[in-house]
Amino acid sequence: MSQLLRDLMSGLKSGRYVMVDLTHEMYNGMPIYPGDPPFNHEYVKLGSNYGETTLSRVSLGLHTGTHVDLPRHFVPSGATAERLGLDGFVVYGSVLDLSYKRFGEPITAEDLRRFEDKIRVGEAVMLYTGFSRAWGTEEFLYNWPYLDRSGADYLVERGVRVVGTEALSIAGFAGKEGYPYPARVSRDDVVYVHYKLLSNGVYILEGVTNLDLALTLCRGGEGLFLFMPLKIRGAEGSPVRLVMICEKA
Repeated sequence: MSQLLRDLMSGLKSGRYVMVDLTHEMYNGMPIYPGDPPFNHEYVKLGSNYGETTLSRVSLGLHTGTHVDLPRHFVPSGATAERLGLDGFVVYGSVLDLSYKRFGEPITAEDLRRFEDKIRVGEAVMLYTGFSRAWGTEEFLYNWPYLDRSGADYLVERGVRVVGTEALSIAGFAGKEGYPYPARVSRDDVVYVHYKLLSNGVYILEGVTNLDLALTLCRGGEGLFLFMPLKIRGAEGSPVRLVMICEKA
């Protein structure tokens, strides 16, 4: 083991470094983007005695819970999970405290310029608004703070590699047939924001949680983000276990 990795392991054991789980638990009945396939977990076999095995199966959309949007999601010729290098899923970056934003409000380029020193080329930015506290409520399904066109343009101009949000989508809710929730943006806005980011090599993390904890525990709100999509051939997205490793504040 290299000295660098030894130092990291030693720091984690001593508490000098901490790991923060930024991932929602997945369970039957969990919040799902309106119209997406519901999450279902069931046991095929359930062992109760020595020597018996337990086996279960899941059914879900690939944009369930804490997940990553990959290029193919909005870019017709975009890369899919099996074609992407692992190095793109280990990224240093910062949590931006946007908790002053109200539910349903846009996150604009003007908002992001306040954090210019933390929005750096090749790094990640996590947009903390406190929206995770609405998890499990009806409002969580449509009324999130969202990145608008100017915000997407700004992040691309700054050359970020990853952007994360607590919401079910990085863009606003454009309404959904069969659901009563009011639209916050147009469908064109949703397409623009996703396409702008994904076509410029920016991975999108949605359904992120515990960013308030990361701001409290991590020095400067900065750290190393790790998130690996499942290697599903042709997949345009995937649930991930998103972890932040950071120096303790």
